[in-house]
Amino acid sequence: MEENKTNAMPLNMEVTAHPIEPKGNLLGFASVKFNDCFVVESFRILQGENGVFVGMPSKPDKGSTTGYRDTAKPITAEFRTELSGAIMTAYNAEVEKLQTRAAAVRSTPDKQPPIRVQLDKAAKEVTRDNTDKSAPKRVKAAER
Repeated sequence: MEENKTNAMPLNMEVTAHPIEPKGNLLGFASVKFNDCFVVESFRILQGENGVFVGMPSKPDKGSTTGYRDTAKPITAEFRTELSGAIMTAYNAEVEKLQTRAAAVRSTPDKQPPIRVQLDKAAKEVTRDNTDKSAPKRVKAAER
């Protein structure tokens, strides 16, 4: 039997990571686009006993020891390392962006008070303006 081989193009991975508010050991999700033609979604970024790691996309499987079965997975240890590294790099970059944004918000003094304070102040001014105004004077027909 003749094996069908093709010339493989270099692998380009574009990773998108989405940190979330941690839920248990889940820290975020990621998707990977391969060579602008194939996307694998639902990679999980997890906190384990030995640190943060990447979980492969999976679905429930009552027959497995963990209760889940991977639906996409690397075949070689080298590619698993490369894929996990790319996902972790993207995740860490997103976390850093969020931390930078949060620090900028905290360090910038508010130039305006919160919206609730602004609304209360405006309501008081309107009430004051309305009470300051006297009723319009009526002009008698003879005075016109």
